Amino acid sequence: MDAGGDDAATAAAKRSLRREARERRKALTDRHERSARLTRTLIAHPAVIDADRVMAYSAMGSEVDTAMFVAWCIEHGKAVLMPEDGVDPSWPDVVIVPGLAFTLDGHRCGQGGGWYDRFLPGIRADCVTIGVGFRVQLVDELPIGPFDQSLDIVLTD
Repeated sequence: MDAGGDDAATAAAKRSLRREARERRKALTDRHERSARLTRTLIAHPAVIDADRVMAYSAMGSEVDTAMFVAWCIEHGKAVLMPEDGVDPSWPDVVIVPGLAFTLDGHRCGQGGGWYDRFLPGIRADCVTIGVGFRVQLVDELPIGPFDQSLDIVLTD
């Protein structure tokens, strides 16, 4: 088992998947336009419209850029915190979750640090988790370990 609780085969499969997913995401030349399309989809989602408190993230590297989404939330009176703000899991109404790969049924492969997999078990039952990624990040299936947390919704561009 690795530090994340995965057996050796699952850990190896995740490493390979992460490498491939990073390459696919980095190859996109229109990430800004795709992020804008995804933002329009995200702000139209009922869970986001109804939320008062949103946890988002600051995009790193080739991740979906959330700056437009965060600006919209603030403009519409929603409180927004980022993981680095030390968010209490009981605080958000909606959590926007990045990832390297997603399945349509809510499974996610992240960067490998396990932050969201440790955070998400503590959220309220009525909190909605939304994974955001580019279409090229969707896969049919993912290697799943014992501590991997699934999401309520996955949205793409």
